[in-house]
Amino acid sequence: MKMLIIEDEFRNYNRLRRMLTAYDPTMTIEGPLESVAEARQWLAAHQGPAAPDLVFADIRLSDGISFDALDTLDDATSLVFTTAYDEYALKAFQYNGLAYLMKPIEEEELHQTLDRILKLRGNSHQDKPSDMQGVKELVGQMRAGNYQYRERFLIPYKDGFEIVNVNDVSFICTEHKDTRVYLRSGKFYSLSMSLDELERQLNPRRFFRANRQYIVHIDSVDGVKIYFAGKLRILLRGYENIDVMCSRERAPLLKEWLNK
Repeated sequence: MKMLIIEDEFRNYNRLRRMLTAYDPTMTIEGPLESVAEARQWLAAHQGPAAPDLVFADIRLSDGISFDALDTLDDATSLVFTTAYDEYALKAFQYNGLAYLMKPIEEEELHQTLDRILKLRGNSHQDKPSDMQGVKELVGQMRAGNYQYRERFLIPYKDGFEIVNVNDVSFICTEHKDTRVYLRSGKFYSLSMSLDELERQLNPRRFFRANRQYIVHIDSVDGVKIYFAGKLRILLRGYENIDVMCSRERAPLLKEWLNK
């Protein structure tokens, strides 16, 4: 069985390759393809018998999103998206019947996904549905504007409302069951939304969910300090007394987010 990995982070590629080899040592694993241009060229040249049986595609690559490389995907090829912080798209994947794995990929979830795909592919009396139809529908929805990120907040204040641009936000946190958005100016406002709701609405390139209590803006991160037991402490510009801790499990995601 031939696998292809589209991934621009070599560490993530190595981790996935090790887990695939452990699942089935007889697999042929191609890649990594690190860009949209490289993936398009490779897929166009590998059609029919030369096509991979399964492609693992990171959503965001160095030169764009992998959706733009997949229009040359062979109809017989199965597709699994991998993503570290594109949570906004997960419901869309489910709606369009697309498989996905969240990074860091867990071995048990990978095995379950492989078992499900291999069972479907091995069902000779049932034609495999084309993943490309789901990709086309998803891209069409995104380009139609169905997945725009929040740009501002309209916040009740005194006897009216104030408009807060998301680019003015330093961080968002929960305090005493209250959700608060803190600005770079030092002001803060209360929001009638949960952090889970906000996380889905904010651009994951600009905002990162550090833990259950904090979401931070990229332009407000002044640095990162190594902490006890593999944790990381995020230093916020203008809020030196605020401790934002990132767990050991989420530390690789934080470093990947900051290194884009």
